[in-house]
Amino acid sequence: MAIKTYQKGSSEQLATNFKAREFDCQGSGCCSVTPIDEKLVDYLQQIRTHFGKPVYVTAYRCKTHNARVPNAAPNSYHCYGQAADFHIDGVKPEEIAKYAESIGIKGIGLYDTFVHIDTRTSKSFWYSHAQERRTTFGGAPVAEPAAKYSLSFRNLQSGCQGEDVRALQILLNGRGQAFNCGSADGIFGAKTETAVRKYRQANKLPVTGVADAATMGCLLGLK
Repeated sequence: MAIKTYQKGSSEQLATNFKAREFDCQGSGCCSVTPIDEKLVDYLQQIRTHFGKPVYVTAYRCKTHNARVPNAAPNSYHCYGQAADFHIDGVKPEEIAKYAESIGIKGIGLYDTFVHIDTRTSKSFWYSHAQERRTTFGGAPVAEPAAKYSLSFRNLQSGCQGEDVRALQILLNGRGQAFNCGSADGIFGAKTETAVRKYRQANKLPVTGVADAATMGCLLGLK
């Protein structure tokens, strides 16, 4: 398999359930083409087929956009079209990570709200933004919420930054144009606040610009 390059916004079908534009860099005014590793597409299609649900992907990051993302590695696999962060509504990230391991994926990162995979050839498994190393996800604990919205998220609002903000943006962007907050850059700005307000209103939550545990519960399908 090889890495192929597509024009940003291309509707070319890469696999049964994926088009090239789904892998585009989410930065604004920074690039015009998208490199995509065919092996990455194959992995994601296997995951999509196995779980039978849409896979919401954030994949390529050009060097310019990558530099804007908090805590991003300068030579991230995302910069070469070889990595994707993604989630599946109603499927716990722990279950996705375990399945990814079972099909031979070597680079897997398990986070609270999403999973990272890449096409590296030597094994590297980790958990959370602290990069805690794992030897396997087969025995990864599955945390059941004690109550409807008993989730370990801080309230996210204007001015917040970090990977949890980026995860929120990825989730919102996967809900359609009405809730699109632009680039998933990990910075909670005006667009993200507007998207949160619209999402909370649509889900009959008090209309505020704060993404709290109830907001995340809806986004993760725990409502």
